[in-house]
Amino acid sequence: MRSEEEHLPQEQETENPFVVLTHLHRDMSRAFSQQMGMSFSRLLVLHELWHTGEISQTELASRLSMEGALLTRFAKQMEASGLITRRVDPHDNRFTLVSLAKAGKLTLEEMGSHADAFEAELLEGVSKEELANMVRTMKRIQDNLSRRLEHDE
Repeated sequence: MRSEEEHLPQEQETENPFVVLTHLHRDMSRAFSQQMGMSFSRLLVLHELWHTGEISQTELASRLSMEGALLTRFAKQMEASGLITRRVDPHDNRFTLVSLAKAGKLTLEEMGSHADAFEAELLEGVSKEELANMVRTMKRIQDNLSRRLEHDE
């Protein structure tokens, strides 16, 4: 059991920018998923396929940091829903290739229009200067993280 000194009070925890960012991401993901009527993980699958085009399920799982079995389950369900297509890789039948189907593209278009409204709602009351400072700060943190990840490899 932790002593009172070891546990940060709620106010101090929420001042930690990484705790705030973690909670913000979780809550935004949940709210946007509810708005779209699809889990955030499945939205990520569609979004990644939009960027990459046809890709092996193995590579897709790696890019999304998702376990292969979980991605396979999602892919089968999403294929049954008409969101993606799956086919055996003609060059190596050990791999399954996945790509967006027409319904998946339409879902992404819908997601884009919902995202614009969602973003506007979340940024209500945030000045252009505040937003620019926040973006600059997040980019600096991302650059620092990228350097660290490169160093660790």
